[in-house]
Amino acid sequence: MGQQGGETEAIFKASGAFADAPYKVEYATFSSPAETLTALANGNVDIGNNLAQWTATQGAAAAKPAWTTKSAPYRSILVNVPSDKPDFDRFVVAASAQSGIKNIKDAKGKKWGFLPGSSTHLLAAKVLQKLGWTFHDVEPVNLDSTNQVLALQTGQVDVLFNPRDNIVGALANGATVLGTAADYGLNVYTGYLANTKSLKNPKKAAALRDFSARLVRAQDWYVQNPKAAQQALVDFRKVTPEEAETIWEYTRVLPTAPNDELKKYSQQLADTAVEFGLLKHDVDATVLLDDRFADTINKTLADTDYVAHFNASYATS
Repeated sequence: MGQQGGETEAIFKASGAFADAPYKVEYATFSSPAETLTALANGNVDIGNNLAQWTATQGAAAAKPAWTTKSAPYRSILVNVPSDKPDFDRFVVAASAQSGIKNIKDAKGKKWGFLPGSSTHLLAAKVLQKLGWTFHDVEPVNLDSTNQVLALQTGQVDVLFNPRDNIVGALANGATVLGTAADYGLNVYTGYLANTKSLKNPKKAAALRDFSARLVRAQDWYVQNPKAAQQALVDFRKVTPEEAETIWEYTRVLPTAPNDELKKYSQQLADTAVEFGLLKHDVDATVLLDDRFADTINKTLADTDYVAHFNASYATS
């Protein structure tokens, strides 16, 4: 399994959900989603974790000829739907302390930082869309995973688009949240993408079906056991207890099998990306969603009473 960072490995191991699996999960850690997608496309990993639907859509947009449900080299078998609780929207627009900006309307002509091609890039486009601006009205600054937080902390950018749990230190030192992805009509869906050849292999497909059920159980443990989950994050990711608490608060998700609603939303995002030049042509984003394990995912959600546990976790947050 391809992963970015060690959060998935931490939760899988700490939860015990995979302890008696009839297969061994091996972890390959990559520095970026693009690297994970390359490994998936090449068949070097069977499944990749927490990959944004938007990231996968860009892969489809670059394909010649266009991918279909049969030719796409990877497809999403489970989608992580974020919380709809407004106080726990993970992706935010933040202004540096040095900028003095307190309202996004004052950010015209300022330096806007994001990871090019990422969901944060798409969020910037959605903000511009709502403001009636374009990228020509601001100064885009392309960042990477190694310098994005530092850029906000030091004022190298005036505005940063990023997950809230990445910028805990900057917020403690005067950075300001100007808005959330939900404020601009954007839900950042991540998910688990499987290599298509693995899905066609009967033995691996059976393992991936079982994997999807255990994944739901691991997430069920995560939302029900905040202290143990946060300690696992401290142990595996080497973050502080305060950072682990914030990560837990903003990374609770509802595992969901691909459905018509998700297909419609994925296509809307792709269309917005074309409008803002993030994609050069129309693309069928729905070919990347695969619902073959929907029955297993939905049964496990019901068996664990996951939705009730998920909602209850916010009662004490």
